[in-house]
Amino acid sequence: MVAQVDPTTRPTGLRDIECLWLNGLHKSAMSVFFSLAGYGRDARARADALRLPLFIMDLTGTPQPVNDPADVLIRMGPPDG
Repeated sequence: MVAQVDPTTRPTGLRDIECLWLNGLHKSAMSVFFSLAGYGRDARARADALRLPLFIMDLTGTPQPVNDPADVLIRMGPPDG
């Protein structure tokens, strides 16, 4: 699994999502993104299209799922392989 955490106070952008996804492809690993400030509209749409799990971190640092792939990851765990 490859994960990225964006601790900034601006919404995570499209480029960050695509870079993480490409890094996961290169490493043959599942990619997961965690953001403190949420996601831009284009970033969210691209992550949904790529089936990349997105989480937002609340002020206690607890991740909350943002999209369907994140919900699936929580329910099923990471895929075998």
